[in-house]
Amino acid sequence: MIVVGAGPGGATTAWKSAEAGLRVLLLDRAASFPRYKPCGGGIPASLADHVSGFESPDSFSDLSVTHLRHSWKGKDHVHAEMTTGSGKPAEVWMVQRPRFDAWLVERATKAGATVRSGVKVSDVSIEEDSVTVSTVDGESFTAKHVIGADGAKGIVGARVGLRLGKRWGIAREAEIPFHDGAEDNRIHPGLQPHTAYLDYGSVQNGYAWIFPKRGFLSVGAGMLLPKKPAPSEENNVGQILRRAIDTMLQSVGMTFPEGMDAPKIWGHPIPFWTGAEPLATADGRVLLVGDAAGVVQPMFGEGIQYAIRTGDVAAECLVSGTAGAYTDRVRALFADEFDAALRIGKIFYRTPYLSYKLGVKNPAGTKLVGRLMAGEASLHDLESRIYERLKNPLKLGK
Repeated sequence: MIVVGAGPGGATTAWKSAEAGLRVLLLDRAASFPRYKPCGGGIPASLADHVSGFESPDSFSDLSVTHLRHSWKGKDHVHAEMTTGSGKPAEVWMVQRPRFDAWLVERATKAGATVRSGVKVSDVSIEEDSVTVSTVDGESFTAKHVIGADGAKGIVGARVGLRLGKRWGIAREAEIPFHDGAEDNRIHPGLQPHTAYLDYGSVQNGYAWIFPKRGFLSVGAGMLLPKKPAPSEENNVGQILRRAIDTMLQSVGMTFPEGMDAPKIWGHPIPFWTGAEPLATADGRVLLVGDAAGVVQPMFGEGIQYAIRTGDVAAECLVSGTAGAYTDRVRALFADEFDAALRIGKIFYRTPYLSYKLGVKNPAGTKLVGRLMAGEASLHDLESRIYERLKNPLKLGK
């Protein structure tokens, strides 16, 4: 089998498939690893309950977040702990994508996969009993199955007629380095430990964030648009997101570095879940995972854990000879939750200030987020709670 793209979804597919004894070729367009990828880098620790091999996060994560600090347009702050149903902290692992992706690729290599970097795929064609992948350098590779793990704008799906009606949001993000003199250099001196920062109101249909890393802060803003904006609108969207980043930083007494110290602001699409689409060709020869499959939680744009989980499912299907069941298995895992997230997002972003005051600032809100991160609650639970409160407005603030 051939896997195109060595991000979390592709590398996991290669790792798990090779571990089960399949011959795997993993291709990536990057010249070498580690390579940078713009990403907030948050993974709920409950991932370890779904996919084996993630039981020791110190080998791939920088630190764990157990608290959230929310704000509205940089003000009206609230700081709360995420807890499980038993009262223990709920954790979200913070990863730097260069390190994390390289760790996954190493797992794939150790399991027996062959890795080729610097390979840019230009075409994919399906024959009667095989699939051929062609590159811009004139090479070609043939296998029984191909996994498209080449991102939101990947070429694999487009070439075989999958995910043609794509929708996506837009994010802007920068990694701001720091050094506070501490030996482990883990916590920015101006921020509260083990805390992620989220700001609402500065971006319509979106939010801004600060996620702590070892020696870095991932600072960004995302707009979860229902469709790709016209080219004439993209520059304006970029300006809105940049202002939201500045507001986020100002809320913690910081400013965006300028001049020679200014980090690059990266832009990247956030693919939307469109659950009605097939995620594999009818013959089961080509399967899509991760961002290429649009498996991104629609309300907050969370994608890493879902990329890994779809990669694990794809490997299971290929190993068991049930590739034709892949789309149904992914839908069974995520469709209900993602559809609930879409409905919750419409409610939240239609009345964002009221939602912030009565939902986000409510201590019960962060507790529920903690249970979501721990895998003890579902977005269906959150949706039911919202509708129950809407039936009785007098209880909304409780």
